[in-house]
Amino acid sequence: MGFFSEIEGELRPSKEYLESHTLEGYEAGDMDHEDYEVEDDAVAMSVIRTCKNCGKPFTLSAAIKTFDNHFEGEFYYMEEFVGQLCGACAIKDVELDL
Repeated sequence: MGFFSEIEGELRPSKEYLESHTLEGYEAGDMDHEDYEVEDDAVAMSVIRTCKNCGKPFTLSAAIKTFDNHFEGEFYYMEEFVGQLCGACAIKDVELDL
């Protein structure tokens, strides 16, 4: 089972991911929904998403790489944003709080 699934166009964390991570602002939904059972995280990572801030398309893998490389392990994209913002907007968001 993968960490993320697409339900109605939104990538959402799996039950297993939520058991080991705290996600601020995540609204718990129907965690028994069969669509939470993905076989391959690579599929979830490559789905084109729209940034909730700037509206630009991005992939989860690109956002993670951009964000995690920028902060060199000080902050982690998946723990902060869970696919809601592109890497650039996520970096700006964290830097505003610093």
